[in-house]
Amino acid sequence: MVSKKNLEASLDGLEIGATGPNKLQFVLDAQGWKVTVKLTAEEARWLAYALTHWADSSGTISEPA
Repeated sequence: MVSKKNLEASLDGLEIGATGPNKLQFVLDAQGWKVTVKLTAEEARWLAYALTHWADSSGTISEPA
């Protein structure tokens, strides 16, 4: 049986760039493992919107009880 491990990544050393028309990728270092996330332009727009929405409303989020 394969054991699963949750890895943590930070934005330290983040690599981000275009890989072609309407294509973007970013690479994160997660505890020594490189993780590449490839996005279409539509997916990148969605992610940008989601992050902006979270940032705009994050101050109103309550701590769990």
